[in-house]
Amino acid sequence: MRNKLAFSDITEKHNKRKHELIEEIEKLRSIGDNESNDRADFLRGQLLTENKQFKHISAVFVEAEGGSADSD
Repeated sequence: MRNKLAFSDITEKHNKRKHELIEEIEKLRSIGDNESNDRADFLRGQLLTENKQFKHISAVFVEAEGGSADSD
């Protein structure tokens, strides 16, 4: 039960962070200058990294709970 609550908290924080990054990327892209585009590219890389890390954490959690992490 405690693991499910912790995972729920991690999921909520990940989704919030993902949403914030996407909004910031869109805002920077709308500015359109080189500096903003470079920053948006950096944030996009960060978003991809965080998504990969979350996918890994999710797989570990599912396996720990006795399920199969092979959802692909």
